[in-house]
Amino acid sequence: MSTPPPFKMAMYLPELGLPFSAALPVAAEIGAKHIWHNFSETRDEKSLVDMSDAEIDAMAAEVRSHGLELFLILAGAHFKQIHLADLDLDTLQDHPDFRRQFDALVRCMEVAKHLGIPAVNAFTFAWPGEYTAQKPTWPMRWLTRGGHIAPVDMDKLVKAFSLVAQKAEDYDIDVALSMMCWNYTNTTGNFRRVVEAVGSRRLKVMWGPADNTNCGESDVASAGFYNVRPHLYGLHIKDLRVNDGLALDFDYCPIGEGDVDYPTVLGNLRDHNCDVYLSVATHFVPASGDRVEAMRINYDNLRQLIAQI
Repeated sequence: MSTPPPFKMAMYLPELGLPFSAALPVAAEIGAKHIWHNFSETRDEKSLVDMSDAEIDAMAAEVRSHGLELFLILAGAHFKQIHLADLDLDTLQDHPDFRRQFDALVRCMEVAKHLGIPAVNAFTFAWPGEYTAQKPTWPMRWLTRGGHIAPVDMDKLVKAFSLVAQKAEDYDIDVALSMMCWNYTNTTGNFRRVVEAVGSRRLKVMWGPADNTNCGESDVASAGFYNVRPHLYGLHIKDLRVNDGLALDFDYCPIGEGDVDYPTVLGNLRDHNCDVYLSVATHFVPASGDRVEAMRINYDNLRQLIAQI
């Protein structure tokens, strides 16, 4: 009998659609051992930035009481909706939106260091007009299978993430970058270009094969794997079907029922002994409308895929 792959079963906790305390026992019952959480301010929760040290310790104790471990944290979507075009290279560090979100990310590093969490999560800035002008660069990005990062934009990304990486070194914490269609690390190729340009060991990736697929990237499961392999921290696992890429027409679906070649993804992880977190998301809505049911479906489907490799 072959040795089981060294995967760490994880969950992006907000996908359950439950308050933090109510979500923890559900995550444990479904089978998660590790959780990723966005401690942003909501009706039910304080932002991590506003929590006292005593509140943070109590939160961590509550997580442990359910047999769970935090493996990745953030406090709001750091840099996700800041348009890179709105930042000036020489003064980006002083832009109020950048400064506020950078400071929140540094606070996450402080908390991660205190709690023994290996990494914090950040995003990689929005393409021009992404959240303000109905995604005007999407056709270019689809037709070029991800989009071309202009030299001036690469300079901004290098400066921003060099500042982030220096703080990460100070706290001895890694920064796992998310992949989103709307941000500059939308494909494995663009991620690799950015990280290699920065040149810091602190920058890792939460690989999102579904997001790469939704950008039209080819051979995500193998060529994409080799792009991200040196920087892998974990995977953000969900699935989708691309109906018309140029029109940005797609549907989320249960894991294993969409366009992502998860058997090859998982096989490559196994064959290269990648000790990574498999953080399950959903995004699709089952007929019942129950987000917990959606998570159960995806966990069951992922287990079956792992058993088959």
